Amino acid sequence: MSTDLPVPLAVTDQPTGCAVTAHLLPFHQLGRWLILRTARDHSRWQLPGGRIRPGESPRQAAEREAHEETGLDLPAREFLIASWIPGNRRDRLALLFATRTLTDADLDAITLQTSEVDAWSLTAPAAADLPVHPLLAERLTALATLGPGHYLEQLRCP
Repeated sequence: MSTDLPVPLAVTDQPTGCAVTAHLLPFHQLGRWLILRTARDHSRWQLPGGRIRPGESPRQAAEREAHEETGLDLPAREFLIASWIPGNRRDRLALLFATRTLTDADLDAITLQTSEVDAWSLTAPAAADLPVHPLLAERLTALATLGPGHYLEQLRCP
């Protein structure tokens, strides 16, 4: 058995592998989408979800992240769209799932995880008008155009 310890990564080393994220697309019963404002950047809004942890399935990650961010129990149902996003430091595979329809009672029960998201909004599903990252808007537009079950390779934003 070797007693050599692995060499720690230097701060300048690039991460290896690819990040995988899973998000939900919650619709309110009136046809609007639930989006969340990021606590770090108030110019960006996102869908509930985040990174997949080791040993966790994409569906489990989307459900866990949505619960952490909103306090709601939202099941990850139908797979909607996947996209490959090359990054400056790390590439990412982003998966999006449908969930159940939100009711007014759900909206009343939202409890935000303010360290990550600090506001929520219902917005009309016109991706061009959403205050979300351009890559997310592109995925939502592709979903509206192509329907569920597609894969995109997206270009990194400048």
